[in-house]
Amino acid sequence: MPRHKEFDQEKALRGAIAAFSQKGFAATSTDDLVAAMNIGRQSMYDTFGDKRALFLKALEFYSRESIGVIVAELRKPGSPLGNIRNVLIQFTERKDLSPPYGCMGVNAICEFGLTDREVLAAMQDAARLERQVLLDTLRRAKKEGELSADTDLAGLADFIDVTLSGLRVAAKGGMSRAALKRIVEIANRVF
Repeated sequence: MPRHKEFDQEKALRGAIAAFSQKGFAATSTDDLVAAMNIGRQSMYDTFGDKRALFLKALEFYSRESIGVIVAELRKPGSPLGNIRNVLIQFTERKDLSPPYGCMGVNAICEFGLTDREVLAAMQDAARLERQVLLDTLRRAKKEGELSADTDLAGLADFIDVTLSGLRVAAKGGMSRAALKRIVEIANRVF
């Protein structure tokens, strides 16, 4: 009777995220994955499916977790704009902004574009939640007088989203944390 091998699936998934974040989907081999996940090849297939199925599960997990941190900060009591500023500042401290890593979501969009429906679906729920909470935070800022009545909330939300994406790409390209923090300081002046 074959021995059932147990392992921490979340830890293994985090290993897959690290591998995919470094090399992207196409360049990450199965050998890269089993090494990063610290599991056997058959355990990987039995638990997560083939490489593409593993990628989609890892991307969904990464997106939920990454955006969950942002949403939690935005929902804190206190100044709505202060919460947004904190999101941007804390974002520059993220481990996945250190080379050779990168944001798995941005990497996936760069690699697959918008044509792969499964890749987009793996990120959409988390992205919708982030956008909704960000808009709610901006509405609260407007209501509390932190933003003027004529502020374009959708445009400001777009600016914040693009700033976060730009930070991810710049970090992947090797920009220093000090430079990322300077960008955040300038972005925070917009408010």
